[in-house]
Amino acid sequence: MSRIPAGNDFDGWVAQLAVAHARQQAKRHLLVSGPAALPALRRGLRHPKAIVRRLCVGILDQLVDEQSVPDLVAALDDDDLAVRARALHALACDTCKQSDCRPADDLFVPRALEFLRSHPDADLRAAAIDALGKVAPRRPDALAALSSASEHDPHPGLRSMARGRVQRASASTPAAATAST
Repeated sequence: MSRIPAGNDFDGWVAQLAVAHARQQAKRHLLVSGPAALPALRRGLRHPKAIVRRLCVGILDQLVDEQSVPDLVAALDDDDLAVRARALHALACDTCKQSDCRPADDLFVPRALEFLRSHPDADLRAAAIDALGKVAPRRPDALAALSSASEHDPHPGLRSMARGRVQRASASTPAAATAST
């Protein structure tokens, strides 16, 4: 049985993410701890258990600061495909952020384009479609890749998903896209 860490033992709380019965409490504690937990969450991205890395990326999605962005970019190379997918989301999604930190498109779009065009895993391609869909109104390269995927992706569900993102992006004006991010 695992012991509950002290409130300010954020490395201990990150370790609790590996314990199934303690996971939700640890996640809540790290989220409400805010910026104080960020260094431990960044270290958690190198944890040996993929579930811990996945959850750390998910928490960083909400708490991200400028120092965390390089760690999220590095997570795009994680051995676990779900960590990569969550990192794409964390870098692309402005809606989830509790701070003013907004990672630049150039930090993730090239990798998202690569994943969409050539990765064999459908879930990772879906994450790339989602990430690229968020920037397509202001990124012609993302819109072109989504358009291509809407016609050529081997998975019919992903073709449909890409088609939906193309339609949304095409309906958005650059001014409306800028206002929503």
